[in-house]
Amino acid sequence: MTGVRALALISTCAVVCSVFALPLSLSPEDGAARDVALQWLGVVDSGKYNDAAQMMSEQVRGTRDWANYFAAHRAPLGRVNKRQIIEVKHARSIPGDPELRLHAIMRFKTWFERRATVTEEIVMTKMGCCWEIAGYTINDR
Repeated sequence: MTGVRALALISTCAVVCSVFALPLSLSPEDGAARDVALQWLGVVDSGKYNDAAQMMSEQVRGTRDWANYFAAHRAPLGRVNKRQIIEVKHARSIPGDPELRLHAIMRFKTWFERRATVTEEIVMTKMGCCWEIAGYTINDR
């Protein structure tokens, strides 16, 4: 096999492997946090920004005017075409939360009607037995 053929075969394999990459494998705990995050994102996606803000953890509700944040950063993107979780990180503390508790920082790659790809980051906080939304950012630039 010539060098050019070998390189072409390797390149083809790399493209095929990247297109059919396996989804991120999640632990049961991370899966539960993801499910809560996706339910909440459904409220945001439907344009019910005040409801989404009220569903957030009590500790972060007053840190920002969330309804206006969603209107300014999320609404212009249009409908969601696809959303895929790409990363989960864990932390015992996050800025603005003085207590040590379990946090899952989830990043989603999202394709929107008016923007090809953006990254959404949701901070989840474990409160007793349940996960709560403790933060949201969207990289829409």
